[in-house]
Amino acid sequence: MSKPRIIGGLAKGRSLDTPRQGTRPSPARLREALFDKLEFHERGAFLDLYSGTGAMGLEAASRGWTSTCVDLGKEAATIIRKNARALKLNVTTVQADALKYVQGKPQSFDIVFAAPPYPLELMPIFQTIFDSGIAKQDGLYIFQHPTQLELKLKTDLTITVDSRKYGSNVLTYVSVNLAQQNSA
Repeated sequence: MSKPRIIGGLAKGRSLDTPRQGTRPSPARLREALFDKLEFHERGAFLDLYSGTGAMGLEAASRGWTSTCVDLGKEAATIIRKNARALKLNVTTVQADALKYVQGKPQSFDIVFAAPPYPLELMPIFQTIFDSGIAKQDGLYIFQHPTQLELKLKTDLTITVDSRKYGSNVLTYVSVNLAQQNSA
C-alpha cells in the first residue's frame, strides 16, 4: 500500500509516514471531496478527531486552516508531530481520548471532523461529539462512516444534514441553522 499524500495547499504532493498498524487513512478521493466542499469557507480552526495518520488535519493545515489532531495512540500522535515538522505545518497534536477531549471543550472549532475506527459503536460517538457543542455557533460537524450506517442525531436544534458517498465511506455534514433558532 502506498503512503498517503497531501493533495492540496502548501505541502501538496508530499507523502506522509503512517503508524505500522491500527490506522485507516481517509482515502484521497474522500479528502479531496471534503476540501473541495470547504474551499469557500473562511479559514479558521479545524479539529481532526481520531486522527490516526493525521492525513485530514495535515491536509487542513496545508490548505490554511489552524489544525488540531487528537488521537489516543502514542505512535499515531508521534507520527503526526513528525509529519507536521517535516512538512513545516503548524499542527497541534493532542494524545488523548477524543470524547474526553471534546467534553473538556478546550476551545471551539469552525470545522469538527471525526472518523472513529469502524468497529466502534459510531452513533453514540457522533452524538457525544455533536452534543459537546465543540463546533462554533456557525461551525460544521463532518462525520466519516461506513455506507451502511444511517446517521441520525437526536437534537432539539434545527440542523441541516448532507451526506455524500465515496466508495464504502460516507461523509455526513451537519450544521446548526442559527437563523432558524433565533427566530423561534
